[in-house]
Amino acid sequence: MLIGLLHRIAKNSLERPNIVLAIVFFLLPFVFSISARLAFGFPINVIALSINVGAALIFWIASVGLLYILIRLVKGAPALKFAGLLTGQSFIHLFNFILSVFVLALFLVLFPGFFGILAGALQQQQFGETELAQVFSQMQSQPDAILYVGFAILIAVFIAVLLLSAYLIYLLIEFAGQGSRKQNWLIFIVWLLIVATVQFFLL
Repeated sequence: MLIGLLHRIAKNSLERPNIVLAIVFFLLPFVFSISARLAFGFPINVIALSINVGAALIFWIASVGLLYILIRLVKGAPALKFAGLLTGQSFIHLFNFILSVFVLALFLVLFPGFFGILAGALQQQQFGETELAQVFSQMQSQPDAILYVGFAILIAVFIAVLLLSAYLIYLLIEFAGQGSRKQNWLIFIVWLLIVATVQFFLL
């Protein structure tokens, strides 16, 4: 069912690009981050946030541009539209938004009061032994079994989102014109290596 949904997302994105939807999906994680910070009283650095959004936007467009160039070079795909790839890849930002909501909800269940303590310390611009002891007491308030299960679920969901995102990229490559499976894998691996390298060293 989930695999079929990814197939429909990839096909519909390439056939009916929607730039507005793509931008909305791109902004969702940042909107959630700002909302969470405001809700828990965390300070917001507008300049740093603007730089992060700008850098993420440039990286997103550049990664889609790289994918577009690789597909055109290897497969030809004369009907391929840049906007289609942009729309398809924007769903990864939607996945990241869902992951962020899940992580926050899980932390609130496992460590109630943790964010309140941390936000208070940051607002007072001090994080000494007292605040550190409060944080550790919150982390130790749950039985070990619950913590292990919670972190196991977190890791499993993170890996699932990572695999779904990678598979969506492969589907976009596969549906972008005629080509062999070897060509699809070549494009996917080269794109992944370049994007991962740039993200590791520059971001």
